[in-house]
Amino acid sequence: MFSSCNILIKVMFAITALLLLTGGCAEVTEERHPNVILIIIDTLCADHLSCYDYHRNTSPTIDSLASEGIMYARMQAQAPWTLPAMVTIYTGLTEKSHGCNNYGSYSCGLDPELPTIVTILHDEGFTTAGFVNVNYLGPLYGMEKGFEHFAIDDKGNGRAAETVDEFISWLDSEEFSEPFFVVFHLFDPHLPYDPLMGFDRTFTRFGTMGITEWIPDENGVLDPAQADHLRNLYDGEIKWTDSQLSRMFGTIREKHLAENTLIIFTADHGEEFLEHGEGGHSQNLYQQSLHVPLIITGPGIPEGVVDSATVGQFDILPTVLTYLRMPVPERIEGMDILSGDIPSNREIPSSGVRNDSIQVALLIGEEKVIWSPVNNYSEMFNIVDDPGEMLHLEVDSVLLSEVLDYGAWSCLWNPTDHELDLIEQKRLEGLGYIK
Repeated sequence: MFSSCNILIKVMFAITALLLLTGGCAEVTEERHPNVILIIIDTLCADHLSCYDYHRNTSPTIDSLASEGIMYARMQAQAPWTLPAMVTIYTGLTEKSHGCNNYGSYSCGLDPELPTIVTILHDEGFTTAGFVNVNYLGPLYGMEKGFEHFAIDDKGNGRAAETVDEFISWLDSEEFSEPFFVVFHLFDPHLPYDPLMGFDRTFTRFGTMGITEWIPDENGVLDPAQADHLRNLYDGEIKWTDSQLSRMFGTIREKHLAENTLIIFTADHGEEFLEHGEGGHSQNLYQQSLHVPLIITGPGIPEGVVDSATVGQFDILPTVLTYLRMPVPERIEGMDILSGDIPSNREIPSSGVRNDSIQVALLIGEEKVIWSPVNNYSEMFNIVDDPGEMLHLEVDSVLLSEVLDYGAWSCLWNPTDHELDLIEQKRLEGLGYIK
C-alpha cells in the first residue's frame, strides 16, 4: 500500500545531516532552538485518515501536514487506551516499564521522579504549555508536572474549538515566549460519537438523531447493525477535529511561527467497530486499537516522505531530544527515528489492556504475536498481507518466547496508585472503560 522510499529517505537524511553539521540548517542551533508542538488526537485510527489511504476525505488538514513532512505508515501504540499510551509518549518507556495503568479498582499514575518530555524541556529553558481534555493527562495521574501554563477539561468531548481558542489566546498572552513546547490534546473522536452540527451528517443522513454510542443487548452483546452508523459518526468527528486543526495551523502561520516549529502529530490509540467483536478500545491488542498516525514536520525535515519502517510511541521523546541536540535520559526504550537507520527486524511491544485482562503483543517486521495468559492463548498474524488480522498463522516459537519475555518485564519505576472513588468509577463506566 505504501512505498518504503528507503533509498530516497537515506539520501535526504544524509543531506539533512550534512546541513546540520555544517551550519546549513540555521534553525537548529544552540543559540535558537526550534519550538515544539506535540499534537495528540484521542482515539484516532490511522486507517481512518485520507493520507493513510482511507476511502473517505476525512482529514484534508492532516493530509496537508503529511505532505509537508514525514508520515510514518507503521506507527504502533504501546497501549490500547489513553493513560498508559500517553505516559509512553511522555517518557519513552513501554507500559511494562513505567507501570501506569488501571488494575480493577486501582489506577496507577506517573512516578514523580520519572522525567518526561515536558519536565526535560522545561528544565532546558522552554516555555511549556498544555491544553488537554481528559483527566488522565492531569494532576490526578501526575501528568501536569513541568507545565507553566496548563488548561484541562476532564469533560472535554466536543471542545476542539474551545481548545484551539485557548491555544490562540495563550499565543497572544504575556506568558508566551520562545522557544516553547506545547502539548495539544483533543478528545473529540472519542465515544460518544456526536460531531457538531454541520459534521454530524457528513457521512450519514441520520446524524446524531440515531445512536451515538454502542447499546448492548440484555446479554451485553453488541449489534453489528450499529457498527456502520457509529463508524460514520466517528468519521464525522475526525473531519470536525480536522477543521479545528486548520484554524490552529492557520494561526501558527499568521504569527510566523511555522518556519521555526517542529510539529509531531499522533494519537494515543485507535478504535474498534466490531472487527474482532469489540466496540471502542482498551480491550485487546489488535491493530484497530494500536495502529495510529505519526507525522513529523519542521525545520530540516524532508517533505512528502512516507516511511514504512516500524516505529512506536516510545520513539517520540528520544526523537525530539535528539533533534534538539539534547541528551536522552538513560533506560529509554525508544530510539531516534529521524536518523533514517531503523532496523527492519525491530521489536515493538504493546500491552496495557484494562481491568486485569493481561495481554502482551510484539510486532517484529511484518509479523505480530499476541499472547494472553488466560488458557495460555497466543495468535500470530502478518499485518502487511493481512492488516485486518483475520488469517491466523502458526505461532512462531521464537517470537512467542520474545513475547513472553516482554510479559515478564519488571516495572522500572514506582507509579503512584490510588483506589478509584465512586465518582471516577461512574465516569469510567460512562466512557466504556469499566463494564
